[in-house]
Amino acid sequence: MLTARRALVLLLAATTALTPARAEVQTLSLYQKTARSLLVVRARSVSDSTRRPSLQVLEVIKGSYSAPSVTIVPHFEDHTKPTPWLRREVFRKGEESILFLTPYVDEFGRDAGPEAFAVLHAADGKMEIPPEGSDALLAAVRRFVAILARKDLESQERDLRGLLGEPNPLMIEAGLAECTRLRLAIAEDIPALLALLSQRRPELRAGAVALMAQVISDSRAAGRDLPDRPMVHQRISALARLDGDEAVRLSSVAGLAALGDQTAISLLEQVGREDPSQSVRYAAQVAAWRLRGTSP
Repeated sequence: MLTARRALVLLLAATTALTPARAEVQTLSLYQKTARSLLVVRARSVSDSTRRPSLQVLEVIKGSYSAPSVTIVPHFEDHTKPTPWLRREVFRKGEESILFLTPYVDEFGRDAGPEAFAVLHAADGKMEIPPEGSDALLAAVRRFVAILARKDLESQERDLRGLLGEPNPLMIEAGLAECTRLRLAIAEDIPALLALLSQRRPELRAGAVALMAQVISDSRAAGRDLPDRPMVHQRISALARLDGDEAVRLSSVAGLAALGDQTAISLLEQVGREDPSQSVRYAAQVAAWRLRGTSP
């Protein structure tokens, strides 16, 4: 009988065989790690062993697992087929971490037993639990598991959009990334996105402006009025001119281009002349040229 675990093992083996040996492995977000892992656990190292270390399972966050410990088969660096993008995991006695796990299969597709797992993307799938901020990290992963367990896509999309209004920055990051990737945000999300423009972390401000640009573009394409348009215009314009982070100003250029009115075009031309960053100046000039229907 083909068990669910064995079926997954065979699928992983087939996927591994089809993956180019030297293909770059893209760094996954916390949400993506949670989504791609069969088992997510909070665990404590019981030794400093580097050869199939055994870890005490403190909590099963995702998946089904009843054993008190889990055995990790560390990433093996084959020097005939080097994988410099995958760093070997390091486990220290007493250390607690969140592990994003998949069943271990060897190069021949053989399963090493129900308690043997590989860490997703080697060290990238091992997150040490910090002495401060651990509650926020664990809460975020648990929330992601709950969203991924939703049976219908509509509920999952609603929950992802709901992350935009959370106080937890890890949840906000996931909401911005997934809503942008899947183009989920709608006009009703504008107030939450405006609130994020006051975040101290520049990557959150940049992500909020980029997502807002999508909403603006979608509203224009559908011929719908944009709620709070004067406020949206004012806030994006201020970020384009005054924000100290280059990535935020670059996202603001995209926001101004999405607004596309004469005031936005004039500001894009100003940014294209005066911004201290060559990348921002170039993006603003190209956006203004396109909106005016001219060529660079």
